[in-house]
Amino acid sequence: PFQAQSVEFRKFVTIMQGCDNYCSYCVVPKTRGREISRPVADILEEVRLLIARGIKEITLLGQNVNSYGCTNAVAEDTTGFANLLKMVAEIPGVQRLRFTTSNPQDLSTELMQCFRDLPNLCPQFHLPVQAGSNAVLKKMHRKYTREMYLEKVAELRSYCPDIAICTDVIVGFPGETEEDFTQTMDLLETVRFHGSYSFKYSDRPHTRSADFT
Repeated sequence: PFQAQSVEFRKFVTIMQGCDNYCSYCVVPKTRGREISRPVADILEEVRLLIARGIKEITLLGQNVNSYGCTNAVAEDTTGFANLLKMVAEIPGVQRLRFTTSNPQDLSTELMQCFRDLPNLCPQFHLPVQAGSNAVLKKMHRKYTREMYLEKVAELRSYCPDIAICTDVIVGFPGETEEDFTQTMDLLETVRFHGSYSFKYSDRPHTRSADFT
């Protein structure tokens, strides 16, 4: 009888560890430490080795890939994320390229233009908003406003009109009012995300938001 075989075709490649943003609800900076970027040469070597093994799809992974290169393991290496993305995209055999996750505050025009310019970069973007209320975003210590987020989305779609944008949303954040929630729902209607990972707020030990409740 025929037996199906599992064929591995995609792999995650970690490009950085830790986070420097200290969102008030998040434990990552305390559990994983400060942000450190891997050297470009190490990343490219790993991708080439994976391609040699038959991998076709690469996903670059980091807590906030947009800030790659701001804190480097190799001090003289100042390659930003957009340039790293281009280097990986140029490696022969990389048929599909993705990345996750991004913070809106660090989303650059150069990175957005990669969706227009790199044919093997999949037109899918995970861009967490968390809330549509500026008051809640401020309490979350997210370093952007509702207006800034919407401007980023509009610019992104100007370069890649059919891009699929997904997001994260937290509801029930301490102090959130009905008006705050309405603003979040309005933002969701405005952007028309392709998908949303939506969660009810819950306290995490050793976070600032745990003291808000």
